[in-house]
Amino acid sequence: MDNIDSKRFQNEVITVNSINAQDNISVTVQIDDPPSKLILVNLNLKDKLSKTRKRLEQNSKVKMNNALTFAYKISQTNNIENSLAEIAREDEENIILEEIVGKKNSILYLSSEPDWRFFRDKLKLEYGRNVNLEAKKRVIIIEDCEMAEIIDGCENSSTEIDLKADQIKKNDFISNAGANVPNFAKLRVSFGNTKIERSNFGTNSTCIISEYSKISLKFKLKSDPKFIEKVKDAIKSKNPRNFKKINEEFGHFIPQEVVLGGKAYFKKSNISKKCSEEISTKYVISASNNIEIENTSENLSKNNNNSKQECFKLIGRPQFNLNNFNEKTWVESLRDFRNWSCTKFKDPVSIFQPLPEDLRKQILLLVGKKILHMSTEDYTYYLVEPGMRQAFELKIPVNILEILQNKDSDCSIFATVIDKKEKDIFNCQVFWPSNEDPKLIIHCIQKKFKKRKCKLKIKWMIVGYDINFNFNHSDFNIKLKVLKYDFNASSHQAITRSLKLEYNPSVFCFGIPVLSKLDFSNNSLIIGHHFFNDENRKIGSYIFAYLVLLIVGYHPSSIVLK
Repeated sequence: MDNIDSKRFQNEVITVNSINAQDNISVTVQIDDPPSKLILVNLNLKDKLSKTRKRLEQNSKVKMNNALTFAYKISQTNNIENSLAEIAREDEENIILEEIVGKKNSILYLSSEPDWRFFRDKLKLEYGRNVNLEAKKRVIIIEDCEMAEIIDGCENSSTEIDLKADQIKKNDFISNAGANVPNFAKLRVSFGNTKIERSNFGTNSTCIISEYSKISLKFKLKSDPKFIEKVKDAIKSKNPRNFKKINEEFGHFIPQEVVLGGKAYFKKSNISKKCSEEISTKYVISASNNIEIENTSENLSKNNNNSKQECFKLIGRPQFNLNNFNEKTWVESLRDFRNWSCTKFKDPVSIFQPLPEDLRKQILLLVGKKILHMSTEDYTYYLVEPGMRQAFELKIPVNILEILQNKDSDCSIFATVIDKKEKDIFNCQVFWPSNEDPKLIIHCIQKKFKKRKCKLKIKWMIVGYDINFNFNHSDFNIKLKVLKYDFNASSHQAITRSLKLEYNPSVFCFGIPVLSKLDFSNNSLIIGHHFFNDENRKIGSYIFAYLVLLIVGYHPSSIVLK
């Protein structure tokens, strides 16, 4: 150690420190050109841009984010104005700061432009949402995004408002925060009506909506690992009620596409003669949704009838004073993408949908099948000749039909036909060819043929797995089990089969024949079945066709299905 030249070592350290000190200089950060903001920051010229970005993220004035990009200013040549050449995010690791900072004026240029990562963070697009569109917890990761500019995105519409008893009934205006959610029916989530107290308004009012769409974002999604672990824990618990708790904690749905921009709601009304004190109501939905709602009614003179238009809700740039709202100024503010908010949530899916296929199947098996749809319809049956049949078209809602056509739902249809006025018996079968929608085939059984007009009641239901993972109305006290057996109807042989179920007066069994084809061989074929209890107190079936059986098991505190 005595041979070390301590003075030389000390000089070297001083030299290095002096170099580092020289590299740290005051840099003027300019956002956009012409500048929207100028900030003085102390930076190290030898740092890579990736490291500089992290330092600027911590700066309270710059607030570096995914919407800001490093840029190099190209000097004016050949009468071409100065312009900014943007630097790709992936190149920031290979470029040092001094290569792009102006040597004369020490200016660092940042270019601002819409970036889906910026909107992802600002609007919490990876979070699950409930019926009021409030973001809950992160459930997915946006792997990639397709961003498309919307040209001529201005759209105006109007809706009549019925005002009675000094109240305005406006569907969804507050409950869904004004952002449209198409295709919500398939999730079977409904919004209730919201009443907003208002005074002094007559009965003739119109809601005018001005919507300015700027861009659309289409997402490629995958489930967040933390959410996956939460789902696995629920599966391990063997308790399907835990999926309801997950919905309460994380939300019900996520959009696969959003439209960003702004939307303003105006109420145009003919004001009546009544007068009262001024009433003002203000709602702030959330900072993440960037929505503010404010209503104000003014003092009115007696016998004063006139027309008035006021803005009562705004999406995008909520800092505006709605009492003195200037639509032109607001529209101008939407040139800045930082003021955009979600105006539409499109193609919503359950938060469980992006999960891996094996987890989705485990959830469906644990929850079990349920009644997806039930309907009772009146039908006029004309009996004109013996052995005739009639086909009844099922009026299946579009959202239920989508589930029915998905093989993963493994749906079955059950139906019964009743004629209360006569003693004739009606037999009902499901005709369900491959790649076609199902229908019912109805036969009338009489001791002695008689022409007549029958007024029937047809009750039918669809049972299957809910592939949309809607657990809102699930009754986990009722267990549905569907058994399917194939039989050769042409043999006309009756078959007795045990269902291996203990007799229980609380267990209800339903059955119906299902035909995959209909031709001369089975055109008038009547297929029957019944259930019985054998000597071992086991439930059995007596059947002679392709038959689907539905077993409803009763559990404590359950609702008996009748």
